Amino acid sequence: MDPLFERRQLSKKVHIYSKFLQKNMQASILAQLKMNFEGKCSAEGFVQRNSITIVNYSLGRTNYIKGGVDYDVQFQADVCMPHTGQRFKAPVTVRSKVGIHAETPPIKVLIPRDLHIGNEDFENAKIGEDIEFEVVGCQFKQQDRDIIVVAKLLSRVAAPVEQPLLSANPIGDLLAAVLPVDSDIKQVVTTPIEPEKPKKRKLKQSAGNLENEQVLSFKIGDA
Repeated sequence: MDPLFERRQLSKKVHIYSKFLQKNMQASILAQLKMNFEGKCSAEGFVQRNSITIVNYSLGRTNYIKGGVDYDVQFQADVCMPHTGQRFKAPVTVRSKVGIHAETPPIKVLIPRDLHIGNEDFENAKIGEDIEFEVVGCQFKQQDRDIIVVAKLLSRVAAPVEQPLLSANPIGDLLAAVLPVDSDIKQVVTTPIEPEKPKKRKLKQSAGNLENEQVLSFKIGDA
C-alpha cells in the first residue's frame, strides 16, 4: 500500500495584516499558514492539520493596498494528492446501485459497479469491511475538505482472527489437564511461606557486673 500523505516542500505568498506585526514574525507567519492551508485542499492537494513547518521566508514587502506586509514563504507539510495507479486501503461505508463507497479521510472513494460486473469480491464486500483499491482518477477544488477518488477494486482484506482467551485456572488444574491420570510424575505445588520474625533476646547481667554497679551507686551516694 502507498502512504496516504507525503512530506512536500511548498512555496506560498503570505500577507500579514499590520495588527499582527511583531518582533518575531515567524509565529505570525506560521499562524497565517495554518489558517489558510491546513485541513483543506490547495493546488497541491489536501494539507494535513498540524503538519506545517517553516523552512525560510523572505524580507517583508509593504502592501499599502491591503495595509500590511507580504512574505514569500517556503514551508514543508504533509500533503495528500492521489495519483493514478496508487493503491490504498479503506473501509466500506455504503453500498448503492452506483457502486461501493469507501472513506479514509481526507479521501472519499467511489468504486463503480460498471467496472466490476461479475467480480465476486465486489459482490461480497460488506459494510465495515476493509478493501484495497487502485486509483483511477480524483477530483477536488481549492478549499474543499475532501478529495473525491474513482477507483478500481483490487481485493477484500480479511478480518484478523480473534484468538480465544484462556480461563484463569489454578496451577493445580492446569497441571492436571496436562498430565495423564496414571502418570508417574508427581504434581508438587509450592506456596510461599512467610519467614518467621527473629525473637529478641534479653541480655543477662553477670554477678560481677551487678556488684560493680552497686559499688558505684554506693560511692555516688556517699559523695
